[in-house]
Amino acid sequence: MKRFEQVYDASLIQAIKNLLDFGLSRQPEKDEALEASIDKGLSQSKNGEVREHQEVMKDIRARYKT
Repeated sequence: MKRFEQVYDASLIQAIKNLLDFGLSRQPEKDEALEASIDKGLSQSKNGEVREHQEVMKDIRARYKT
């Protein structure tokens, strides 16, 4: 922001504005379900409700064995 405040070139300022507008328009909307899922996972981790990677992979391999 300090460097931007030092710019007096109107064309450069407009170009930066266009980049910001473009970037903001492409941001995905907030996904409430995703946020809730992440919060749940973090809470479970803090409470020690976790399983070892090897255990999870063993269960997955057994479940989807072909």
